[in-house]
Formats: sequence, structure tokens, C-alpha cells
Amino acid sequence: MRRSDYSSQNKNEINEIAQNCIVGNLGIIDSNQFPRVVPLNFVYSDDCIYFHGANEGEKFDVFKANPKVSFSIVEPYSLIPSYWIAKDYACPATQFYKSIYFIGIGKIEFSVEKKASILELFMQKYQPEGRYKTITTKDSLYTKALDEVNLFKIVPKHIDLKFKFGQNMSLNKRKILIGKLEDRQEGIDLKTAVEIQKTLSILNYQ
Repeated sequence: MRRSDYSSQNKNEINEIAQNCIVGNLGIIDSNQFPRVVPLNFVYSDDCIYFHGANEGEKFDVFKANPKVSFSIVEPYSLIPSYWIAKDYACPATQFYKSIYFIGIGKIEFSVEKKASILELFMQKYQPEGRYKTITTKDSLYTKALDEVNLFKIVPKHIDLKFKFGQNMSLNKRKILIGKLEDRQEGIDLKTAVEIQKTLSILNYQ
């Protein structure tokens, strides 16, 4: 049974998580009919997933033969030690996260103009400091690369955004975790505390 407090369809949230996540996982069925997960860099634009690759190979063949694919990304948050809420009892140790799972149809985008615009988004995401010439079809520097690269596109048929921030815990335990994270202040602890705070209005599960 799906718990409604663990899922969302918030488009702004989906865009933000997709931008924050550096690596995604492409789910395909390989030539031997086995499921396979392929980690890769990606961008999310116009409600679609994009990634690039060679003009031949497994991804190219799969997208031609069996375009039904999946794609998942996870944005990790703080590790939560068990002793924060249960003395000596190990099981409550966990990590909080946000994740998105896409099911869709894979396509190959042949438009050179589209390749240029999406690859420019890649550069903005993975090299935000700049220091490169903008990718355009008018610049001869990129003519060969744009011709040789494949741009793969996933058009989602279903998007499932899930998040885990202690929604199954009592309000009191969640408040304890907020205090512990604010005291520890390591890495993204404060960011995690903010996300837990958002859950305090959710139905209290004992």
C-alpha cells in the first residue's frame, strides 16, 4: 500500500531535485532480455529527461528496439543514527532522501538545434562557472561534435516523487531529530531539519 505522505507530484520539487542530482539511473532491458541499470549524467528540460551518447551501442539499440524505459534519481539527505531516538536499539538507523522515478518512452533526438540547446544545458549544470564557448549550431567549433553525438530523450508517462523525512515517526520523535540535526550541523543537516519541519503538519503515525 502506498503511503500518501511519502509521495508528491509537485513540479517545482521535481525540477529542483533533477537539477540537484548529478547522476541518474537508466533502466532498460538488454539484448539478452535482462533488466539493466545504467548510471549516467542527465538534464531535465521541458518535462523530459535528456542524456547523450554515441551513435551506436547498447543505448542506441535499446531505444530503437524497445523504447519502454525507466529512470530514477535520488537526492540524499542526512544520515540519522539509531541512538538519537532509541538507546542501544540498532534498527532505527537510516538516511533521509528525495527521489524521483520516471516511466516513459525513449526517443532519439536528431535535430542539431535541439542537440545544441540541450548540450548547453548540460554545461550550465555540470560546469556552472562557465569558461567555455556557448554551444550553438553557428559555431564551427561544435559542428563535428553535434553531428557525431546522439541525444537521447525520455518522455515520461508516469512520474513518482517520493521523500523520506521521518513521516512514519511520531511528532515528538521528529522534533527530537530536528534538534539533533541543528546541534550537529554537519553537511546538509540544517537542510534536512527544514525538510523534517515541513512534515510536522502531516498526520501523526505512531
